[in-house]
Amino acid sequence: MGRETKRQHFVPRFYLNTFSENTEEPYYLYCYDLPEDRVFGSNTMDIAQGEYFYDLSDEQFIENKFADFEAVFSQAYDKLVDSADVTALTPEERHVISLFLSHQHIRTRKFREIVKQASEHTLEIVEEDEGEEEARKAVKAGTTEEGAKQWQAQLTANALQGFADILYRMDWFLFVNKTEYPLWTSDHPIAIFNPINPEPDPKRGIKRPGSKVHVPLSTDLVLALYDPGEYFVKSKREELREKEHVNFQNKLQVEHSRRQVFSPLEDFEFAREVIKENPEYAERDYSDSFVE
Repeated sequence: MGRETKRQHFVPRFYLNTFSENTEEPYYLYCYDLPEDRVFGSNTMDIAQGEYFYDLSDEQFIENKFADFEAVFSQAYDKLVDSADVTALTPEERHVISLFLSHQHIRTRKFREIVKQASEHTLEIVEEDEGEEEARKAVKAGTTEEGAKQWQAQLTANALQGFADILYRMDWFLFVNKTEYPLWTSDHPIAIFNPINPEPDPKRGIKRPGSKVHVPLSTDLVLALYDPGEYFVKSKREELREKEHVNFQNKLQVEHSRRQVFSPLEDFEFAREVIKENPEYAERDYSDSFVE
């Protein structure tokens, strides 16, 4: 077995480094912790990570799989950031990015909490009779840290390609930040939302007509993926020239984070305003959440 990895990032460090003002080590970011209403500085080594976060055995299979895939993805990511042009991507590079985004959506601490809380909610409504005993055992396992980790690993292995295919077929374009205000990222940077069908219905998650996906790539770029059946994307590149435009992107990060947002600057007054207006963002209840 190779060198053991103790600190396992659920948001890749090479990605977090892009949001630092430093261009080399040490990469440093400011963090805003929503529940604690606290700002602090940190090296990217110490954020969006947990000790042995993915480990299910001594093999560290999941951590090694992510490390290998990040090495492939980082090449396509660097090309997209450097060119600021989605049309520069080959079909293979677009596929790699789609697959990486699906990985990133499932690999975080937030997703594990969704599994645990959704399992707890389901456990309450499963009938307590002999016919449901096996189902209860399976659901109950998901309420534990180890069980949720197992679910996360299974989804990583089995459920990603379909999700990636949906992302691949969406319309892709970039928002380019032309203001002095940086774009933020978070401990769950994939923001999926739906202005047309905001309430849950039988077609849940990203499959609902009208879905949008926004992913900050750097302090200057956001990758946007839109449902091609509901939106007409006129240009593959749009500029953000007003503070309000950047605020909208940063609000998405506050809304979709588990508990922390990250910026190269120490100023998080806008995040505090968002939490004041939406206190539920700082006290997450995922019991009725889903990912598909």
